[in-house]
Amino acid sequence: MADLLPIYRLVNAESDYSQSIEFSHRLFGIRNDFNLSKADNRVVLKNDLFNVEIGNGSQDIWAADTSQLWNPSLRPQILKGREALAEARKIVEVKKLLPQLNGPFKYGEPHLGGTFFAQSENKKRTDHQLDTQVIFPILAHGYPIVGGGGDFTLTLGDKGKITGFSGSWTQPKESFNAEVMDKKLVDRQFMDLTKSLNLSSFESYLAYYAGPAFSNQPYLYPVYVYRATAKLADRVIPLRNIIIPATTFGPRAPRDIPQKKRNPRTAPRQIEEKDKLRRSYNSAALFSNPFEAGSSWIGLSGGLSGSQSNAKGFIDEWRAAGWNINFNWGDANAFESDWRRNDDTWVDAVDFVFYTGHADMNGWILATPDDGSLSYTEVGNSPQSPGDLWGQNDLEWAIIAACGPLQDSLLAAGGGNVLDRWDGAFDGMHILMGYGGITFDNTDEGKRVSQYAKQGNTLINSWFRAAKEIQPSTNGATAPNGPDIYVGAMWAGRAGIDPVNDHAWGYGSVSEDPTNPTFLAAMWTIC
Repeated sequence: MADLLPIYRLVNAESDYSQSIEFSHRLFGIRNDFNLSKADNRVVLKNDLFNVEIGNGSQDIWAADTSQLWNPSLRPQILKGREALAEARKIVEVKKLLPQLNGPFKYGEPHLGGTFFAQSENKKRTDHQLDTQVIFPILAHGYPIVGGGGDFTLTLGDKGKITGFSGSWTQPKESFNAEVMDKKLVDRQFMDLTKSLNLSSFESYLAYYAGPAFSNQPYLYPVYVYRATAKLADRVIPLRNIIIPATTFGPRAPRDIPQKKRNPRTAPRQIEEKDKLRRSYNSAALFSNPFEAGSSWIGLSGGLSGSQSNAKGFIDEWRAAGWNINFNWGDANAFESDWRRNDDTWVDAVDFVFYTGHADMNGWILATPDDGSLSYTEVGNSPQSPGDLWGQNDLEWAIIAACGPLQDSLLAAGGGNVLDRWDGAFDGMHILMGYGGITFDNTDEGKRVSQYAKQGNTLINSWFRAAKEIQPSTNGATAPNGPDIYVGAMWAGRAGIDPVNDHAWGYGSVSEDPTNPTFLAAMWTIC
């Protein structure tokens, strides 16, 4: 007789103003002087210092002291280790921050992470920890929960002050059993999905999947999570973790829509010298749709069923904002040459580029012609002005939604020095955003980071929040690609020019191009 596992039906609840006011008072002591509104089925409470968003009957929470969270100018006194764990346990109990669980659901052992900042000036690097984060994971029948939902994070800043709290959980209402698939058949699905790759190794484990709160997932269901590596030329890289339903009940992977084979001679437009007035945010209103975005992605050719939708979400959001979309190349059309040999025509001819696929600390996978991957050794060994890569023409911001390339020894042994490794990418580019560990395939990063940016949040904050909502905090991998998942950003600057608080064009301030930078900086926070 086949094994059975329960599937749980999830029902979201409405949140009201009184819940948000009461929770904000418990968490931050807010009593008055705030504004209340509703957006995307969430109640939003804001004032000059705090942002508290609550949905799903107070089970979906994003709360931040906006003056403290992810602020690299701070030098707080941080609680660490057992002291931080003890303080966090005390706070969540006294303030009643965690939802009550029942039945086969319980909290696992909390674990520690944090936000870290590094800066290099005149080749002298300094490191600082900006906060400690304590993650309270939820287990289902003793199995971990992946997908972004199913844990809560308490952030402690200077001397243990609460600077943030976030997480989501939907209480299951009823269940039914489904037959567990023969593991050999699931392995065969994985092998078929990754048949274009030269796999070096793979392993899998059983988990339950709870998507981000905004996904409105109707069921909590068991999945197999596949961790794998593949050989590319002379190096072995980790793949994004791939999720396959473990029972006969479960969503099937979305199908990619094949792109027509690309003509290598195709160009998005005639490249002209940019009018420098466009670089001023204050003058942006004088121009009609002056901004451009583009996307490159590796999807089913790399075993990733989420990439095409992930990139589409990014492209659709900026198209809806009136931006020009210069390119959206996937799989065999995602040429490496767009990023290097012909970057003036492609990647460096847009303001904002989004990549999703496979990566490690040394670079990310693309398609031939050329060698099929972009390596840090191919972007130069120092920032140049003018150089001939990113930012020398147009590019301000790049997101690499993959398993890197921002690993660093500050996060895990063997991560190297990201400020030395990727400094040659900054030929006027403002910010390189990505991860410092192995991440999970998904469909949501591109859309979500764009939505937060269009709400007027800084790009780094938008990226950090989107990643924390979508990725779990751990991946179980060994260093330097785990066991924790860190989202990160690296930027260049000089006196009077610091892109750390850049917004998307038209949604807030943007720094001048940091040509001839005198410092490089990076910041990471645990997902």
